[in-house]
Amino acid sequence: MGTISSTLDHPSRPAAVIGTEDEALTIIRALADVFGGAASEPGTAELRLELLSRSGLFGISVPTDNGGIDVSNTVLATVCCEAAARSAPLAEILAAHFVGLECLRSHGTEGQRKTVFAAALAGARVARGAARSGEALPLVSNGVVLRLGGEVFCTPCARHADWMLLPVQTGGRAVKLLLPVRSEGVHFVANTCEPAPGAAQAAEHVLLKDVAAEPDFLLQATGDAASVGVPRSLSLLLEAACRLGAARGVLERLLDAGASDPLAVGLFTSRLAATEAIIADAGRAIDAAQIGLADQHRINAFQASASALASAQAVAHVAASAGQEPPADVQLTAQAMEALEQSGRITIDAHRNGAPRDD
Repeated sequence: MGTISSTLDHPSRPAAVIGTEDEALTIIRALADVFGGAASEPGTAELRLELLSRSGLFGISVPTDNGGIDVSNTVLATVCCEAAARSAPLAEILAAHFVGLECLRSHGTEGQRKTVFAAALAGARVARGAARSGEALPLVSNGVVLRLGGEVFCTPCARHADWMLLPVQTGGRAVKLLLPVRSEGVHFVANTCEPAPGAAQAAEHVLLKDVAAEPDFLLQATGDAASVGVPRSLSLLLEAACRLGAARGVLERLLDAGASDPLAVGLFTSRLAATEAIIADAGRAIDAAQIGLADQHRINAFQASASALASAQAVAHVAASAGQEPPADVQLTAQAMEALEQSGRITIDAHRNGAPRDD
């Protein structure tokens, strides 16, 4: 397995070059506002996706050896969090792409990494998919080429991506296949991709009919690397970040609607802050796992990311009840209640006065 022989089939995108992590955060906040705005004319989604491709965000996790700035995983989580606060589809698209690139970093060949990383810097995108059955799709050899068929559900608007990363099985082993979206035999069930701004969107339904798969597109993890490997940990981390961002969006809407219970707001913001800290720690653990050689680095990253997701899911549960009152199982001392009420008042007053967020 040397280099990827197939060429990309997408228009040239003169993507911006993002030079710093702060610049990446500034760009995602602007894009989140665009994706979270009201839809108007048909085709608006395609224009937004083109804007995303040109923004340079698809290349921020590319390693420095391949021309990227290789932002920290905590920053990747912050990017997804900022996106999710305004647009669930945008957050899903970014999270799937970043995990896809991590799969290349961890399990790809030098040729695969060189090709895909260069394309990502030019605005190309990797979507992720899963079989309808939940199991890996079988790759069948006819003696000449590998063939693939079945139903998969992919990242929103996968038709506008460049590759789909799919779980497949060949020779009794579960591996990943990087399938060009425009391969012959790939059919998208829906006619268009027009996500409702800010709302969750169903996965893109894709039919694969006797699709040819090249061996050079296979990514093979070794040993038990897939179970606690960096790609899985990053996937958990970014899912946690997306849930945190959605909860932040709920808080913003509560404040916009005039939420005035300081204790409820204080408890909500404290849980958001705690989850953010856990996510940041998990991001640093993944940073260490990407460069560390010991298995313990990967185990630490996996456990930290699992904790981050658990915390984010708890915050999402609070957000689902609109954060109006402390859950029955939360016992607060008088000192804690006083501190949380004060914190809530500070948050409410800052929102009313239009104070800038402290980044």
